[in-house]
Amino acid sequence: MTYHKIIFGDSQRMIELADNSCHLMVTSPPYFNAPFDYKDHFPSYSDFLELIKDFANETYRVLADGRVACVNCDDMLVNGQKYPVVADITRLFIEAGFRYRDKIIWRKPEGYIRISRRSGIMLQHPYPMYFYPDNWGDENEKGQDDISKSQVW
Repeated sequence: MTYHKIIFGDSQRMIELADNSCHLMVTSPPYFNAPFDYKDHFPSYSDFLELIKDFANETYRVLADGRVACVNCDDMLVNGQKYPVVADITRLFIEAGFRYRDKIIWRKPEGYIRISRRSGIMLQHPYPMYFYPDNWGDENEKGQDDISKSQVW
């Protein structure tokens, strides 16, 4: 039987979830001080990265073996300065133990083009990325896995 549960809590300390109990994590974290959405939300870029680091470590703890974490993010332009959010989130997830899998090109519907208030550019393809814990093993990538079709979502 499939079981779904929504928890409103702190993603940096998911005390409601046991180790290796989650099968998929998809998120769009708060963008670092986005002028229109999160202006002055974080005192500094370092504070933002500390939140992401704690979140990445906690996500690694709760994800079941061989499961996936997806993060929707983009670099930020704040007060004329560009912040490498995508590169830093990738680094922090790798440091937490994840293996970087790939970025996903998010193709918007035909005719959907707008100026991003977050990055200051034409936004057609933000960059969701996905990771999986490094506990899956190379043998799985070669097709010699022990995951049955009933376990794949």
